[in-house]
Amino acid sequence: MIKFCCLQSKAAEPYLLFCGVNKEDLQMRMLFVESPDGYFGGSAAALKVASYLPFPYSAISALLLVPAPIRDAAYDYIAKRRYDWFGKADECIVMKEREFLERFIDRDEMMRGGPNDF
Repeated sequence: MIKFCCLQSKAAEPYLLFCGVNKEDLQMRMLFVESPDGYFGGSAAALKVASYLPFPYSAISALLLVPAPIRDAAYDYIAKRRYDWFGKADECIVMKEREFLERFIDRDEMMRGGPNDF
C-alpha cells in the first residue's frame, strides 16, 4: 500500500534527508520513495505511483520510456495549469475521509494543525 506525507510536515524530514532533497526543491514536484535504494521526483515519481495502480491506469507508467526532460516539461506544464483546468477545492478531502487520512504517515500532525498549515 502506498502511504503519503505532506512534504511540509515534520514527518517528511527524515525522507527528505534520506533522499538529499530540500523542501524548496519540491515546491512544484512530488517525491516518491519506493525503497531504501530507490526514490523518484517529478514525472518519474508520478509514473512510478501509476505503476502501482490497477490496469488501465498502470499502463501510463510506460511513459517512463520517454526521456526525462520531455516528461518533466509535460509534468511542469500540467502542474502549473491543473487548478485552471480542474479547479481547487475549498477544503481538503483527506481531512474529511477517514479512509484517506489513514494513508498519511503524518496524519497525527495533520489533525493537530489546520488545513492551511501544509
